[in-house]
Parts: sequence; C-alpha cells; structure tokens
Amino acid sequence: MLCGILVSGAGPVTTCHHSVDAARTQFHHGRVLLRAIPGALLLALLAAALVSASPTPEERRLFQLLNRERGRLGVPELQWDDHLAQSARAHAQRLADHRSLSHQFPGEPELMVRIGATGMRFDYAAENIGRANTVETVHADLMDSPPHRANILSERYDSVGIGIIASNGTLWVAENFAHALPDYSEAQFRDALLAAFNRVREGRNLPAIDAHLDDKLRRVACSGEANARRVIETLSGATELAVFTTSVPQELPSRMSAAALEPRYRRMDIGVCFRPGPVQGYGSFSVAAAFFP
Repeated sequence: MLCGILVSGAGPVTTCHHSVDAARTQFHHGRVLLRAIPGALLLALLAAALVSASPTPEERRLFQLLNRERGRLGVPELQWDDHLAQSARAHAQRLADHRSLSHQFPGEPELMVRIGATGMRFDYAAENIGRANTVETVHADLMDSPPHRANILSERYDSVGIGIIASNGTLWVAENFAHALPDYSEAQFRDALLAAFNRVREGRNLPAIDAHLDDKLRRVACSGEANARRVIETLSGATELAVFTTSVPQELPSRMSAAALEPRYRRMDIGVCFRPGPVQGYGSFSVAAAFFP
C-alpha cells in the first residue's frame, strides 16, 4: 500500500491506495505545512542551491513527458525551474541514500522550507516521488495514480523541477511542482501596489493619492507590528493605518480598497518590507500604509 499526505486549512489528511505493481515502482504524493528551519541547515541548503540545475538527459525526458500529458488536455505547459530542480535533486539523493521513499526524512526540512531555501518565490507547492528502472516506467505509474496524476496535470502549478539519482540500477525520482511568483524588489512591489490603489480611485473619479515612502513605516512592516493604535499615535495627522501581508500587489485587501474609495484621503505614507519565510510564505511582502486627509 502507498500513502501520501495532503495539507489543507483543516490540517493534514493521509490518503492511501494500492500500487498496480508495487515491485516495479513505488511513489508518494503530498503537500506539506510550513515550519521553522535551523539556521545552520538553511545555510547548507542555500550553499547546495549554487550547484547548476540544468536538466540531465533523464530529467529532460521526464520533463517532456509531463508536458506531453498536459498538452493532451490543453493544460498550459510547465516551465522548468532551477530552484525546484535544486530542491528535487537534494531530496532524490536522500531517497537513494536511504533506499526508501519518504517526503521527509529525520533531520530534513519539509517541502515548502526546502524550496524556500533555494530563493524561489512561490505560494503553492507539491511533490511526487518514486523509484523505477526507467523514466518511462515511473512516469506511467505516477499517471496511473489519481493523486500523482492530479499534481502533474494541475493548472495550479506552472513550474517544475525534477531530480533523478541513479543507484544500483534504480532511478530515484523527485518531482517538485510550484506556482511561481514575480521576483519583485521592494520598490517594484510598492509601485505595483500604488498603481492598483490609484486604479480604484480613478474608477470613482478621485485624484491619485499623494504617496510618500516612510522609513518608520517600513520598520513597522518589517517588525510585524500589529498594534495599529500605538503606531498611528506616532504619526502626526494620520487618521488610519493599514498593516497587512500579501504576495500579489494587484489584489488590495478590503481595508486598502476602502481607503482608496475615501474622498477625504489625499496623502498616503507607506513602507514595504520583503519578508520571506515559513510563517508569511516565500513571496510575501509586509505593508504598512498611513492615510492623511
């Protein structure tokens, strides 16, 4: 019997199924929760990320097979991602070293943390793992398993990296899938957020907000300060403060949308801080915005 772990807002759920031919190939499927990672281990993972991630012939073949399946159903092709390949190869090496299948070995970070350590910006991820004698065999059996097939064909993911380690005639395989986010700088993220804010105002025939970068508010954003009353008391003339975290600057939270529709607001002071990590996510920015009449 083969099992995989899924994680949703309700928590982890384990699903199990029988393999068509367990002797020929074994595989698992899963998504994982975020947890903290020790600093020394994070540095080791980042050092490993410096290794070239150009696909090997076997990895390229499996990548082609994945996109052939998606093409048959009209699903957009996956893009090869070096960050995902780095995390997949590191895990495939652990599979080969342990000669067993697991999404997380003792002392190893969980999937999201492993990918985040490579520097990739993303918000969703999943993993398929398996072993077989050939690329075609492991791919066919993954496609025959509904949860693994779902990962391969899901439109939720747009990027993939593959790791294949050959050991004593066996191929140990890890496929890491993710939805990639743009590689914004703080200034680019702030500009995109302000553009979205002013589009809302324009729709109500309101003038564009007079926006100012504020170092104090950036420190608030970086610190995760949640006490709006205490912060706003230090800002002379400010009547409202919005503090939030997001990875998509074009999608304003409700408080920002409401402020954009407020005619009396003429000025906004804003601070933006890139805060990747297991708590906020690996493409998230924290924002602190103060509004003035």
